[in-house]
Amino acid sequence: MSITIQVRFYAGLAQRAGCREATLELADGVALPDPRVADALAAVAGAFPTLRGMLDRVAVALDDTIVHREHPLRAGALLELLPPVSGGIDLLASPSRWLSESPLDLGELLAQTEDPAGGGLVIFSGDVRDHNQGRGGVTAITYEAHPSIAARVLASIEDEVCARFDVLRCRIQHRTGRVEVGQASVLVVCRAAHRAAAFEGARHAIDTLKERTPIWKLEHYDDGSSRYLDGTPLSPESDPGSEPR
Repeated sequence: MSITIQVRFYAGLAQRAGCREATLELADGVALPDPRVADALAAVAGAFPTLRGMLDRVAVALDDTIVHREHPLRAGALLELLPPVSGGIDLLASPSRWLSESPLDLGELLAQTEDPAGGGLVIFSGDVRDHNQGRGGVTAITYEAHPSIAARVLASIEDEVCARFDVLRCRIQHRTGRVEVGQASVLVVCRAAHRAAAFEGARHAIDTLKERTPIWKLEHYDDGSSRYLDGTPLSPESDPGSEPR
């Protein structure tokens, strides 16, 4: 007896695996007839030895939701393997509200956050710089995201900022694709009645999205080389769409 599953790799995992997707067969030796996500990861390790040292830190998404290792696995499932982040879904709007392949439009975010009660406005722009971690010669960064989960996480951070810091309006938008040095990769806009709340909310938004959002960075250099940046492992708790354990 065996079942077949599909596996999709993101960012550095795809680079190491040498492919974006693979079809794997789980045979009798992996806890059939009740396989779990952990069994699929064991099969991935067997099929892709170059990934063995990375799989302990990956998050696994099933049906656009990050799940635990013991989550049941069905035949034909699509498992998406998400490396640590360097930076039928229940979205209220298209992922394009939070993710953009085009240059970010600050004017649009300002219009979306207009509020006559807002006496304090804080704007944070995260721009690509020409150096990182002691290395110069950075020319651009390519951002890759899991669209539905990333959008859901960013939407939840907006709500969290408003609830925790007495912020009236919060909007976050992040670039995907190649972003050149000097261009904005992320914008955060917070409006509150007073400046302190707006500053605190904006800081929380940018710090939190770097920890929770499945967005990865491929850094490009002036010598023609590039590398994926390591980051924080994701967990089911980082995805507001995940079921409680």
